[in-house]
Amino acid sequence: MTNALELLRAAATTGNVGDKNPLEIFYEKLDKQIEYAKQMKDGKDINSRSCWFRRDGANYVVRIGRNAFEIAGNKLFRAADLGGVMEILGAAREAIKADTKLQDIIALHSMERSERLKKGRAAGKAKKAGK
Repeated sequence: MTNALELLRAAATTGNVGDKNPLEIFYEKLDKQIEYAKQMKDGKDINSRSCWFRRDGANYVVRIGRNAFEIAGNKLFRAADLGGVMEILGAAREAIKADTKLQDIIALHSMERSERLKKGRAAGKAKKAGK
């Protein structure tokens, strides 16, 4: 058991994974959401907890990011169908590429979230060490 823990500790990383910056990671997540919408449109079952869009009556409500970043003065967008969801997500990608202020907000949010997670892991380790 101790050999396994030593191996895991030696292989652990807290740095950038794959040398990607926060915007590249966000764009990948945005593309994944478009892919989820395509799969749902094709009739596949998707775990909706990880989706940035949800059904609201006959329509869909879309947010950009887990925490709904504000784009064009709004945080939530309405789409008539999954095709509209994909259009909104694609338009958001283009809007983010053109807005350096929004890019900075996304990068800052990523850094702050990373710091919160690091503190949480450190607190968890301290608690385990104290037992």
